[in-house]
Amino acid sequence: MIETVATENTTDKETTETTAPKKLKIVFMGTPDFAVPALKNLIERHNVVAVFTKEAKPVGRNMVLTKSPVQVVAEEHGIPVHTPHNFKNILDITKVQMFHPDMIVVCAYGVILPERILDVPQIGCINIHASILPRHRGANPIQRAIMAGDRMAGVTIMNMNVGVDTGEMLLKDAIPVPENMTYGELENELSLMGARLILEYIDNMDNILPQRQTREFTLAPKLAKEEAKINWEKSAYEIHNLVRALSPHPYANFTHNDNTIKLIKSELVKGEKTDKPAGSVLNSNLDIACGDGNILRILSLQKSGGKILDTKSFLNGYKIEIGEVLK
Repeated sequence: MIETVATENTTDKETTETTAPKKLKIVFMGTPDFAVPALKNLIERHNVVAVFTKEAKPVGRNMVLTKSPVQVVAEEHGIPVHTPHNFKNILDITKVQMFHPDMIVVCAYGVILPERILDVPQIGCINIHASILPRHRGANPIQRAIMAGDRMAGVTIMNMNVGVDTGEMLLKDAIPVPENMTYGELENELSLMGARLILEYIDNMDNILPQRQTREFTLAPKLAKEEAKINWEKSAYEIHNLVRALSPHPYANFTHNDNTIKLIKSELVKGEKTDKPAGSVLNSNLDIACGDGNILRILSLQKSGGKILDTKSFLNGYKIEIGEVLK
C-alpha cells in the first residue's frame, strides 16, 4: 500500500516517455543496521559522496571499539566517512558544505541537524522515518508502535525541518503487524521498505507534492531503562507487547532471587482465565497470571550472563516453582 502524498498530473504524452533518472550527488547520514539497505540502494543508483555516522563505540564484555554498520558499508565502497559528535562546531558544518550535495538523505542517524545543515543541499534534506506519520514522531517509532499494539506500521519519506519529525510528508507505505511479530522482525521489514521508498521518491520527486502533517500526532521518545522491567499487574496483552517491542534488545525482564531474567519470546494463552494473583506461575509451561486475569506463556528466556533458551531447557537448569509469584 504505497501512498504518494500528492502528485502532479499531466496529459502531455511527451512527458510520459521513460527517461533515465538523474543521478544525484548525495550525502548520507545514518548509523545502525536499519540504515544499511537504504545506503546500499543509494550507492547503486546515485553518487554518494560522503557518509556521516555516529562515532565508533565500545561493544561487548571486552569493550571492543566498533564502527557503526553504516561506516563499515561506506568504507567497503571507498566513501569518505565523518563522525562528528554534533554540528555545533563550525568545522563539522563546513565538512558537509564542501561536498555541495544535491540532497542529504537521513536514516536513523541519531544526531540532531541544525538549520545550517538543513540549508546545505540544493534539493533538501530527506528523512526515512520508520512510522506512518504523524503517528510516532521521535527516536523509537518501531518499538513504540509494538508497545502500543499497532496493527499497521510503515515508513514515511519526509522533508526535514528544525522540529523532530515534523516536516512535510512525501511518500508512505505500510504493512500489517502480526500479534507475535518482534521489534527485530518488524525493523528488518521496514528497513527494506525504507530502502525501496527512498529510490521511488527520488525517481518521482518532480511529481510529488509535499503534505503537511496534521496536528493529531503521537510521540515515540527514547526508551528509559526502567521501562524494560515487567509489571505483572498489567494486562497480558500489554506485557506481551512489551516483550515483543524489546526483542532482540534490550529485552523485557523481571528479577527472580536476585537474578535478572530476560524474556525473549512470549505468546498469549487464549480462551483461558485465572483468578490467581498477578505474577503467579501456573504450570511447567511457565504460564504466568497477569493483572487482567489473562495468561502469558513464556516461550524463551535468558538468565543474565547465560544463553537464550526455550522454556523447557531453561527450567532444566534454573528453578522457578509452580505457584510462586513473580515480582
